[in-house]
Amino acid sequence: MKHETVVASKLLKFARILSVTALSALALLGPNLATAKLDKASSDKTEESQLDPYFKALADNNRLLGHMALYKGNDKVYSTTLEAAGGETLKNDKQLKYKIGSITKTFTATLVFQLIEEGKLSLDTTLDSYYPKVANADRITIQQMLNHHSGIHSYTDDPNFISYHMSPQDKTFLVNKIQGFDADFEPGEKGAYSNSNYLLLGYILEEIEEKSYAELLENKIFKPLGMKDTFIGKAINPKNAEAYSYQFNGEKWEEVPQWDMSVAYSAGTLVSTADDLNLFITGLFEEKLIESSSLEQMIELEDGFGKGIFGTKYKLGDSELQGYWHNGGIESFISHLAYYPEKDVSVVVLTNGLNYDVRTIYENMLDAYFGKDVPVPEFGQEIELDEEVLKPLVGDYESETHPLDISISLLEGKLYAQATGQGGFPLTALSENTFEFSRAGIEIEFDRDNDQFAIKQGGRADVFIKVGGGESTKAVEVPVETLEKYVGTYQSDDFPLDIEVMVKNGSLYAQATGQSAFPLTPVNQKKFSFKLADIVIEFDVKNRQLTITQRGVPNILTK
Repeated sequence: MKHETVVASKLLKFARILSVTALSALALLGPNLATAKLDKASSDKTEESQLDPYFKALADNNRLLGHMALYKGNDKVYSTTLEAAGGETLKNDKQLKYKIGSITKTFTATLVFQLIEEGKLSLDTTLDSYYPKVANADRITIQQMLNHHSGIHSYTDDPNFISYHMSPQDKTFLVNKIQGFDADFEPGEKGAYSNSNYLLLGYILEEIEEKSYAELLENKIFKPLGMKDTFIGKAINPKNAEAYSYQFNGEKWEEVPQWDMSVAYSAGTLVSTADDLNLFITGLFEEKLIESSSLEQMIELEDGFGKGIFGTKYKLGDSELQGYWHNGGIESFISHLAYYPEKDVSVVVLTNGLNYDVRTIYENMLDAYFGKDVPVPEFGQEIELDEEVLKPLVGDYESETHPLDISISLLEGKLYAQATGQGGFPLTALSENTFEFSRAGIEIEFDRDNDQFAIKQGGRADVFIKVGGGESTKAVEVPVETLEKYVGTYQSDDFPLDIEVMVKNGSLYAQATGQSAFPLTPVNQKKFSFKLADIVIEFDVKNRQLTITQRGVPNILTK
């Protein structure tokens, strides 16, 4: 359900210790290249040799599970499915159905514009007409909710989200959550992605029409376009060719626990196929769902945000094609839907297991379609490096060409990188100086002699230089006898997890219920941090308490 820019922060289980669940461990066989089809009738021919070897390389290296397709209007030019052997299967040549996460928002926005055309709503309608208890409701408009300029805090960023996202939740519960948040910023001040906007919009649609969100979708979008394989998600049903999602743990694909889809609802609940999504996006731009004036307002960008859609550019020769897209992420499903009106071309990427950069995938599909070379990726083999080799790389780095700083940390023999305000992500060692984070298409090359590294992503390269020669990474020394005073299990009625504190090899570790243990770095004799997850823990021995703060939210737990 999150925007593409934060996809990297979702990967590390312990780096989001207070906001994601631990993954279950179901063993699967490796992926197979299941299908590959080419429509030779296309005016812009895509050569099979361009994409088949590319996707085979991804499959052979456990980088991708899912279905990818490219369309010229209603004609499918190319499609391929990488499926988990022993997992999902294709029967009767049917496509697997995938959770599409936040692409749901484009459907919700379309319904909103339909009601605007019917005179039942307007872009200037304020939220207090429906939910006056939301912070700044009297100054938040439907337009600001559509383009994420409302300032409403996203309920999926609630520190307690982990305690309820896997069980059924009704409208009253979720609305009360949102009404209890302070505003992130003043309405209209800036754009910031929030799932709360679209959850509330779905409820408003239901109130106006006196019909369920599912009924509105069926009657106003699915039936008019002939979409037969798109529906509100429930518990995954493999007999209906519905895919599970997986995460690769370095050795095998593991099944990921399911959300209860009542929690995602109009912000990210839909399940669909590539063919249905092509029907939707082409139907939208062919004005089969909304009028041209509404479509123009929908695709108008402010701070990069449209109203239920985003803008993108694809370089073609000396010009750029204007495209429109939305993506989605829920559990380990990552999806991407893009349309380029000038060429009447759409790209659909539906993954249920991803260890690679999704942007690279769909751009390579476009490259193949427009006759560009698509190189077959070569994946380096991970090597093991001693901690003594890795320690000199640890530190804080800044760049003159990139707005964010990057911290490099060492955890249990592995390097992690963390950009300012983002979650940490692991770096796979390919050599003593070369590391990668394949899921985001990131490669980092260290220059040890000059205390710097070059980071490459999406064709861009930036140089980062270590700040202060790494002095900031030196830990405060805390005697073991002091650390022992902090050992124990801490609980709170207001916090969903217990925190166990322990000493390992002379260092302090913490472990939340069901999660991996993570090291605590001393800030002083009483305060400790885990920078990768933006966690600070301060101990109060006298009162047998600790205060754990993550992303500015404090919670007191008692031993």
